[in-house]
Amino acid sequence: MVHVTMPLRLIRGVLAGAALPALLAGSLAAQEPRTGDALWFGLGLGPGVARVQCDICRADRGTAVTGEVRLGGRLSRKVLIGADVILWAGGSQSGVRESMWGLGAVGYFFPRPGGSWYWKTGFGLLSWHSVDGHDELSAGAPGLVLGTGWEFRVARRYTLAPYATLFIAPVGGDIKFNGSTIQKNAGLLLGHFGVSFTRH
Repeated sequence: MVHVTMPLRLIRGVLAGAALPALLAGSLAAQEPRTGDALWFGLGLGPGVARVQCDICRADRGTAVTGEVRLGGRLSRKVLIGADVILWAGGSQSGVRESMWGLGAVGYFFPRPGGSWYWKTGFGLLSWHSVDGHDELSAGAPGLVLGTGWEFRVARRYTLAPYATLFIAPVGGDIKFNGSTIQKNAGLLLGHFGVSFTRH
């Protein structure tokens, strides 16, 4: 029987770091209301941590450069919707290359029109791959996207924002070796801190 447990200390650490922008934003004056095109897009970059939890796995995949691409539409000055693509590039050790990516449909919510702090939530798919040139281990599972950030305007339509994103898929992933399932009910997690540049 497979027992899947997610790293609670890691999750608490990511969420605690994600709450910091909200505390800072509360002391700032309101910005100009969100204006510009209905469509928006952004890029983010920073460190990320990845974990794979199963009976036969080394759980901690380490810290590596992680990027995020965002694209969506604006429903109002308080609500944005869109898609997030997150890629964790674990590099290569002993000829083994690891990567993890997540694709999520998310909503960004600004409690105040024109305010700087936002939180986001959504659902998506998280996928992990480990390749040594001949063989491949992989897993994929549906999961939940949680995040927060603090935008500040650098031009009329452009913002910078420190942010934190947590993509968690605690159950439902199958570990596959060259396409064949060898372990069921794996859990995946990807935590990402970074700075985004967005055109609204």
